[in-house]
Amino acid sequence: MPSVIPTVVAGAPTTSTGASEQPSQPPRSNDPDSGSVATPSTETIPITPVDPAVYAAPNDQVGWKSPSGNIFCKLGSTAFSSGCQATDAPIPEGADCDKPPFSADELSKGFFLDPGLVTPVCFNQGAFGVQNARSLDYNTSISHLGYTCYSRVEAMICDAGDGHGFVLSMQQATWK
Repeated sequence: MPSVIPTVVAGAPTTSTGASEQPSQPPRSNDPDSGSVATPSTETIPITPVDPAVYAAPNDQVGWKSPSGNIFCKLGSTAFSSGCQATDAPIPEGADCDKPPFSADELSKGFFLDPGLVTPVCFNQGAFGVQNARSLDYNTSISHLGYTCYSRVEAMICDAGDGHGFVLSMQQATWK
């Protein structure tokens, strides 16, 4: 995977509490040839953090969709409440997509996030859909409950912490 860490625009809000946290950067690999799981391009367009309160969902969650409408994401505090899924994406390595009566082509593909952990999954329903989901514009990021996701033209990129994260798009579904 190519590697470039998105540039974050300073001074933009990063939390709904008004705390003055510094925006986080996607995880980097220690292997200079591996690239970062969370960096899909060599693009240097700055990333602007958004206020997660704008994307608030019930139960202290935030939810959004990609500008293309292909990817839906949610960040929450309970097990299996954080992650993203794409209607059109490759099967992530390690995902169980044998879910009769559905074929792998009929399932959405994505990832669950837990602190420092990513789990590849195929879904037969909308696990991360939020009613009236707003689009997270390209070249913005959203942080909530210790996770940060970046909306790029190439992919949705999410950081679970401790060097773990994923890249999800119509072309790739990779994770570390």
